Amino acid sequence: MPPHPRPPAWRALLLLLPFAACAAPAPQIQLQRLSVPAGLLACQAQPEPPLDSADDADLAGWVLDLAEAGADCRAKLERVRDLVAAQAAHP
Repeated sequence: MPPHPRPPAWRALLLLLPFAACAAPAPQIQLQRLSVPAGLLACQAQPEPPLDSADDADLAGWVLDLAEAGADCRAKLERVRDLVAAQAAHP
């Protein structure tokens, strides 16, 4: 018995054509370039810990400097977050 001939490929496309109208539209993608000032991209350096021979005043000064460096970084990150949100809201 001879093998059945394959139907042409266009027949398969005709069968799928009605389903194409039901597909959701492709999402729109918008690219936007965000600009962040260079000064906001670097945090204050973390201070080096005091030597083992440091006294309490040196240790307290280091703790204060460390807290200041962390506050600087958090403040800059908050400004970057605000800039990105503002730029995203007004493309």
